[in-house]
Amino acid sequence: MNLDRDLLLPTSLPLVKICGVRTPADLEACAAAGANAVGLVFAPGSPRELAPTEVIDLIAEMPDELEPIALFVDPANDLVDAWPGAWIQLHGEETPERVTAIAAMTGHRIIKAIPFDADAVLAWDEHPDVEILLIDGPRGGSGEPFDHAALAPLLATLAKPVIIAGGLDPETVAEVVRGLQPFGVDVSSGVESTRGIKDHDRIRAFVTAARG
Repeated sequence: MNLDRDLLLPTSLPLVKICGVRTPADLEACAAAGANAVGLVFAPGSPRELAPTEVIDLIAEMPDELEPIALFVDPANDLVDAWPGAWIQLHGEETPERVTAIAAMTGHRIIKAIPFDADAVLAWDEHPDVEILLIDGPRGGSGEPFDHAALAPLLATLAKPVIIAGGLDPETVAEVVRGLQPFGVDVSSGVESTRGIKDHDRIRAFVTAARG
């Protein structure tokens, strides 16, 4: 696949990202459903964590319609530097200084995931090396939502595009898109049959609901 293109500028919004995919069949289901991006998880201990050989296999099978995004939690330099794609998502306790260092070292384009807190959202919105904010629930990957009503008045003041995550699923995503009109939506546990196992029917239903 060509990793030099940029599919995070979709022709129709919201952008839809399916996080925690683990198999070529997952990739095929995401592409067929019309998703824009997939998240590959490098976080130790996650039920969606990929081994190095699995990452190689997935990159080789990545459909051209999908943008692969590597998800890291407080990564070591060698791990993040080895990622061949354009985009990374930082989901840990990275400081602004650490994000600057990662950007300078790797040249990767950065999505910063933030458990919702108004002050933190405003602060990261000003960071020059963060291109997209992903606003999540209190624990990433847990399927816990946050207070969307508290975020709504902030959205118009933010300079960066915002992806909404946390507690979304095929039954709730349409209301969130209508209410917040975000740049994108992100889902992981909301399209799983069991923890860490993607349900391809729910992936299709999620993309349809987000776009409908």
